[in-house]
Amino acid sequence: MQDEIKALEARRYAAMRDGDLDTLDRLLSDRLIYAHSNATTDTKASYLDTLRDGSLRYLQVDFETHQVLEAGPDAAVALGKMGARVFRYGGEREIGGMTCAVWNREGGEWRLLAYQPTSIPKA
Repeated sequence: MQDEIKALEARRYAAMRDGDLDTLDRLLSDRLIYAHSNATTDTKASYLDTLRDGSLRYLQVDFETHQVLEAGPDAAVALGKMGARVFRYGGEREIGGMTCAVWNREGGEWRLLAYQPTSIPKA
């Protein structure tokens, strides 16, 4: 399961960077709660809408999955670190944080159920 979840995280981050909405649609649960580093949240529909309309664009994404915690046969938590350069609110911003991504097997397929970053303070 560890390698599978790490591969899914890599696919998700690549799809975010590439604006690949079809891949994201397949990877995200319909029940998704996606928290952002500025403390706003999105559902699957609202998150995909911000990517579709261009109000959010990932210009560069770097990530590391440090650990995958198995939480039974159908759930896992990926803990890591992410940094990105994004276009949001009409301008470019750099974001970074520790990440917690909850994956759940739904209908035999892994889906991202929840995502929560914790901002890393700048020194």
